[in-house]
Amino acid sequence: MQKVKFDHPADHGFYKVLVERIEAYFHDNQISKKANGLFWFKIVFYFIITAALYIAILSGKFHGLGLAFLFVVFGLSITILLFSIGHDASHHAISKSQWVNRLFAYAWNAVGISSYFWELKHNFAHHGFTNIPGKDDDIDQSKLVRLNPNSKRKWFHKYQHLYAPFLYSLLSLNIVYFKDFKLLLQHNFGNRAINPHPTKEIWILIATKVFVISYMIIVPKMVLDISWMEMLGYHVLMHLAIGLFIGFVLVPVHVTGESEYRLPDETGTVHRDWGSHQAEATVDFAAENNFINWITGGLNTHVIHHLFPTINHIHYFQLTKIVKQTAKEFNFPYRNYSLSKVLIEHLRFLKQLGKTDNPTHNPQFDLKAEIV
Repeated sequence: MQKVKFDHPADHGFYKVLVERIEAYFHDNQISKKANGLFWFKIVFYFIITAALYIAILSGKFHGLGLAFLFVVFGLSITILLFSIGHDASHHAISKSQWVNRLFAYAWNAVGISSYFWELKHNFAHHGFTNIPGKDDDIDQSKLVRLNPNSKRKWFHKYQHLYAPFLYSLLSLNIVYFKDFKLLLQHNFGNRAINPHPTKEIWILIATKVFVISYMIIVPKMVLDISWMEMLGYHVLMHLAIGLFIGFVLVPVHVTGESEYRLPDETGTVHRDWGSHQAEATVDFAAENNFINWITGGLNTHVIHHLFPTINHIHYFQLTKIVKQTAKEFNFPYRNYSLSKVLIEHLRFLKQLGKTDNPTHNPQFDLKAEIV
């Protein structure tokens, strides 16, 4: 396994000044970088909604389309809760106490995902080496879709902008029922090699799958007067909705014509400082929309998240204003698309990736992103 490193220290320029300003923001306002009262209100609020939806499903008062709607909304509520708490916990962004972060990271397990493998794949590989081919698994997770201009182009990729949404709808089913077992056979995550994986985590993984199948499928089937086929149909429908939601939140922020991809040289060196690369490999969408920021757990303000992942997402909306101002002063490319435009730009770039081996950004694809 070749280790990759960034060779330019962040001792000057955009990233250095940004770090200083973010630190000053918390110091001057005398607030913590971790969770605050609004964060805990949000968690309790969505937990109550999610629990109420589950109780409504089990009540037996809803049937057909009504029950299908409940399953979809229940799944989306779970996803918002997971974006808001599981994601922050895995980044140690809830509390300065690591046992608290570890406890809340089990929110992943509560919905059928190994928090252990999520952290390895997401923190060490994706965040450490965003859009770096060979290190960031997120840009090479399936041969069916080409998200990386450095990967091999297949004949069917010319249609990927048409079928990608369908593949995204399958993301949740894949993550819950297949991905963890694939990661169990993987031993390199970013620059970190783990062989073997801890036996404890394997048992937790198995218990996680049994638990989610029990309360998501078996319990509703036992309580409701429906067939197994109907139950599985509702379950799959819920996951398809979740898949589309997470696909269109998480994929476009790194895969547009503006996103930077860098190959390390023969020594494994990426000739850019880590912070600047993170900002150049990432775009925001609807960064000025507080509602979207709320329901995505701050993941629409993705630039600040990648630059400061250990800061709680509840602060991202305000911190993004500092990113924007600092980028403007340094003539640094900060990109913020509207929700509709980032989806269109993403699909257009997929079309380019499917037609050209080495696509470059073309001005004709500009959708008037806010570039400062």
